[in-house]
Amino acid sequence: MDGLFVKRVGHGPRVVLLHGGVAAGELCWRQQLPLADCFALEAVDRAGYGRSQQVSPGEDLDADAPLVAEILADKAHLVGHSSGAVAAMMAAALRPQAVLSLTLCEPPAFQLAPRSAEAQQMACDLGKHLQCPGDNAEWLRAFLAIIGRDLVIPDQLPPPLAQGVRAIRAVRRRPWEGELPVDQLATASFPKLVISGNHSPAFEAVCDALAARLQAHRAQVTGAGHATPDTGDAFNETLASFISASPPRSPGGSCGNNRSRQAKGEGCGPGGTGQSGPRPKGR
Repeated sequence: MDGLFVKRVGHGPRVVLLHGGVAAGELCWRQQLPLADCFALEAVDRAGYGRSQQVSPGEDLDADAPLVAEILADKAHLVGHSSGAVAAMMAAALRPQAVLSLTLCEPPAFQLAPRSAEAQQMACDLGKHLQCPGDNAEWLRAFLAIIGRDLVIPDQLPPPLAQGVRAIRAVRRRPWEGELPVDQLATASFPKLVISGNHSPAFEAVCDALAARLQAHRAQVTGAGHATPDTGDAFNETLASFISASPPRSPGGSCGNNRSRQAKGEGCGPGGTGQSGPRPKGR
């Protein structure tokens, strides 16, 4: 099987970034480019998307997992958004010894919140919508409305978005179907962080349940709905603070001596503070 395309930028500890549905690789993580000052960012085009279309005709978590695990071979921090967070969980379970930390942003893992009526309704709504025919732009507007993202979508989609819509409409396995390796990840020694956007009871229920089972740090990054990475500075400060506080699992594993840089007021966050990070829910 062909490998996944990876766009690399920056220097420092490796951070592998897995996008969610529709917006692939660099398009999903464009607001994280400032982190390249102290991290080696690796934005992956997942199976079926962007420059990894040859791997699968559509979004394919089962293809993603082993290929992402290969990318992690030399140890890296792993970050996943939306369905990319589900792929991140599956990959981390395959190669836990290569994971320095795991950050999961609003995974649509609705099976983890079976008692949440809102989570189960969103799973039902998305399942039905994936079967809907029609124009790609119209389909995307309705999809974003379900997951909680307010964007103006043109009638003529730019080619990267059009390709992303085709990939998600041809999804091979829905993220809320099947077992996820949550119990295995809970026993892994690397730190975990679960991020939500505090915009949807469905995603809050999933993220709360996941964080509890993983015994993970929990954070909310608000202002962009489901697309938490699009908040830019707020997301970047939260991620940089979490990664920098994660104990290195090999020599040289901290953010380019980031702890000493933060002591001098030169951290990864805006203004050089790098202090905004994971915090208890509701604060």
